[in-house]
Amino acid sequence: MREILQPGIYANYDVDAYFADPCPQPSLTQSIAKVLIERSPAHARQEHPRLAPPTTEDEPAEKYVPAQAIGNAAHMLMIGRGKDIAEAHFDNFKTKAAQEFRDAPDNASKAVILSKHLIRATDMVRAAREQLAAVGWNDAFKVGQGEVMIAWKEGDLWFRSLIDWLPPDALVVTDYKTSGLNCAPHAIASMIEKAGWQIQSAMHDRGLNVLSPGGAGRRKFRFVAQENEPPYALTAVELSEHWLTMGRKQLQFAVGSWMLCMETGHWPAYPAKVQCPAYPSYAETKWLGREIAAEDDEPVRPRARSTELMPPI
Repeated sequence: MREILQPGIYANYDVDAYFADPCPQPSLTQSIAKVLIERSPAHARQEHPRLAPPTTEDEPAEKYVPAQAIGNAAHMLMIGRGKDIAEAHFDNFKTKAAQEFRDAPDNASKAVILSKHLIRATDMVRAAREQLAAVGWNDAFKVGQGEVMIAWKEGDLWFRSLIDWLPPDALVVTDYKTSGLNCAPHAIASMIEKAGWQIQSAMHDRGLNVLSPGGAGRRKFRFVAQENEPPYALTAVELSEHWLTMGRKQLQFAVGSWMLCMETGHWPAYPAKVQCPAYPSYAETKWLGREIAAEDDEPVRPRARSTELMPPI
């Protein structure tokens, strides 16, 4: 692992070393910050590569997931960084020959992908280029460098983040997301909030403000959200100040929690007290609407069957 000793902006940094955490002490990332926000410090410790307690359990073998393989390949083709691709010229991995290719030592550090899925990844990137040109983002993933690591200190705490694409002036941060979900404009806000893109952007912004302070307050944070099924439609997103403000607030909550845990060595789970949760407002609104609709509907009563004889014709 390539250990770093100084804060900085590191291009062409080994991604595996990044995820192993090469900082002088355990560092906070946006993904760990999300765990602190959504779960607890105990969960965050369990997820951290250098803080998780040792385990003797064998790691289960990773299954081949088509959507993941396509997304990884598209990311590498678009960004130009990532694991080398090992194309498997098979229909699936059910045959012995296909399994031997997948498990070959030479492919251990590569992204193995079936030919049909590599074709889809290539088509995805081609479609993305055309759509990005249509929205005026002609320089996206072209001018600059891909998968740039930033690492910095705040007091005694270390932070790190991985940026998909960073231009030389560090004023436009662009991230490429692929998904099997609906990426239409009307659905994108829900996707952003659920995935925490505002927290990710806040972490990038926080680090770049330390390492490249001249761009503070002027940066743009963009996301390219593309569907991994034909016609490979995408939505180009630029986060507003409202999103970034919320992201900074959420990130600061996580930083405060991280700081306290690092200082005390105590990583609590959920509060040890009985909870009395409020009834969800959305569920209440839904039920009240159903009650009102039921009151407005007239009950359907069966018509009484006549017992009179019909008059003669």
